[in-house]
Amino acid sequence: MTSLATSSSGAARRPAPVARVRSWLGDWLVIGVWIGVLTAVGAFLVPRLDLPGASATSVRGLLVADLIFTLITVLPWWLYLSITEASRRRATLGKRWAGLVVVGPTPGSAGRAVWGRNLIKASPWQLAHLGVSRMLFELQTGWAVVFLVLSLGLLAACAVPALTGGQGIHDRVAGTRVERAT
Repeated sequence: MTSLATSSSGAARRPAPVARVRSWLGDWLVIGVWIGVLTAVGAFLVPRLDLPGASATSVRGLLVADLIFTLITVLPWWLYLSITEASRRRATLGKRWAGLVVVGPTPGSAGRAVWGRNLIKASPWQLAHLGVSRMLFELQTGWAVVFLVLSLGLLAACAVPALTGGQGIHDRVAGTRVERAT
């Protein structure tokens, strides 16, 4: 593997937009299965638990909901992305399906960089959670709009460059790049 800055075949290794979308669909399937499991467990457990204030429309209830959603959805997603991309295969299941890998600026360096890369990549989802929870609780609706707009902007900054052959903001900040696997 060569350095990103000195790679003469960098353009030839760029994945096609179809491959990027395929990798996203594969990874969304993984998280969809996880959310399905959470939904089934929640449908079974929540009616059986006495959760005081679970439906409270207070700032405290809102913050508890934010924390719970972060811990059971965003944190596992971030860990899945980071652990699989820091692995020897350098790819999530979706990337493996699409024939893609994450590379760093120098050989072997992507392992450390993917943790920050994926923190940025998971941020639009977290911001969307913050916005949606505020809409559902009908609290801080002004902040809900701010969080949702920030979420969409950051999502676009990650996805649009990736689809046009460039690096999303998450790759630029981390010094990583997604390429076709060899």
